[in-house]
Amino acid sequence: MYQETRKITIFSEHTGLEPLIRSAMEKGPVAYTISTTSSMQTDWQDSDIILCDIPVEELASVKKKMRSDSYLLYIYSPADDICRDKDTAADELFARPVSKDYLQKRIRHICGEIKLRADEWLSSTYLDVLIDSMPDLVWFKDNNGIHVKVNNVFCHTVGKERKDVTGKDHCTIWDVEVDDCEATEAIVRRERRTCQFNELVKSSGGMRQFRTYKSPLFDRDGNIMGTVGIGHDVTVLENMSNEMEILLNSMPFAILLKDSAGAIVDVNLKFEEYFSSRRDDVIGRPFHEWHESMFHGLSSVKKNDTEEIHLPEDDGERILEITHEPIYDIFESIVGELTIYRDITEESLLKEQLNNNSNTDFLTGLCNRRFFYEYFSETHSYEQISILYVDLDHFKMVNDTYGHQIGDEALIMVAATLKKCFPDNLIARIGGDEFLVARTEPVAEEELVRQADMLIDGLQDAFNTNSCMKVLSASIGIAYTTEPAKKIDDLIKESDIALYKAKQSGRSRCCVYR
Repeated sequence: MYQETRKITIFSEHTGLEPLIRSAMEKGPVAYTISTTSSMQTDWQDSDIILCDIPVEELASVKKKMRSDSYLLYIYSPADDICRDKDTAADELFARPVSKDYLQKRIRHICGEIKLRADEWLSSTYLDVLIDSMPDLVWFKDNNGIHVKVNNVFCHTVGKERKDVTGKDHCTIWDVEVDDCEATEAIVRRERRTCQFNELVKSSGGMRQFRTYKSPLFDRDGNIMGTVGIGHDVTVLENMSNEMEILLNSMPFAILLKDSAGAIVDVNLKFEEYFSSRRDDVIGRPFHEWHESMFHGLSSVKKNDTEEIHLPEDDGERILEITHEPIYDIFESIVGELTIYRDITEESLLKEQLNNNSNTDFLTGLCNRRFFYEYFSETHSYEQISILYVDLDHFKMVNDTYGHQIGDEALIMVAATLKKCFPDNLIARIGGDEFLVARTEPVAEEELVRQADMLIDGLQDAFNTNSCMKVLSASIGIAYTTEPAKKIDDLIKESDIALYKAKQSGRSRCCVYR
């Protein structure tokens, strides 16, 4: 497993912060060394996180010596702090007295962000090492035909350095006037699948022949954002079966070839590794027989042109992405099939984590504003949409009087009550103490008012359990529509107007938009 060590420096005249921060650390691939010093003359400039707990007149000088990706936290006394630029220089401020629980929570969150950046860097490094270890040309192009990434073999073949290739088009790279590959790129975009070609490419050194495999790259919305290609130079190869063997064994994923009768005719080295099978024991077997013995009792999930199978293992499960591609002869007749098995376990976990982080409010676990707006299209297809805009009364006073920890506890309490009252509906935190509840089924206005009143009572009961929160209450604005063309933005604005009327009418009540 990948391991790395990061550094946290605490500027303080006390030693109490260090064990507090250390207890917030979670075990994982990123370890932290934590040190406390009262002097800024020591070696701290390479720290990933700096927690400054001593008075400083100017933080900009500290920030200037830090790495650009480091994080600076500053603890100050509101009454007599001497720092002139804390609001602009510090990444985050903590007013004394500092809540220990909140400080630990923020440190864990910052460390989590650092880990995500490390994971993204690691994934990029894996990709670079992977394509540079391949004996064939590998390239990635955007929709304008510009090369955004190539491997070492590509650079060696064209006789140029990577910096002279990245960001350039085909003609510039190969020193020609006509793009020989433009037609095949258009086919890949039209077919929206992996295609195989035999291509003659004119270069400054003469004509070269490549066996190329090109696939479209899709963005999250399913639109093509570019292509990726693998090119095997067959100009001087005489033995085509040897070429195929070299190509299969250079792939970083398991590959199986079967003929038109369904018999397995070849597998690569990665296949033997994935399935703990010897090549000689597999070749000649009917594919359906081998597949049934390997994946018996396991269900697959279809995704576009691929399928996923979850393989149980002692320490969890392994996720395989399976792609089937037909093999054609010179007369365009199908003579077999190529099946690719790719281990996407780590990739799936990283995508899931990044997706959850981007769509979820960190404090409450509810959906955030971004997810809420993405959930509803410009013209919705629901028969009715109802919005309950919930806003807490006197929240700022409680937050200022008792501190952010009590404020956070109140927000968490609100989230729990919302989930209890609306278990089957979409709930989002869209601001500090503002929440939205969306119902997408037909419901009478009287029922919406009844549920809003029930929520107000439920929140009041919850707040009464804590003496610091008894002053809190909730006001709710209600708006609904049965018009398919109505935008969600307009509906939220209407619920906001109703919320304002509820506030003006004395708070702790609901109001329907008219």
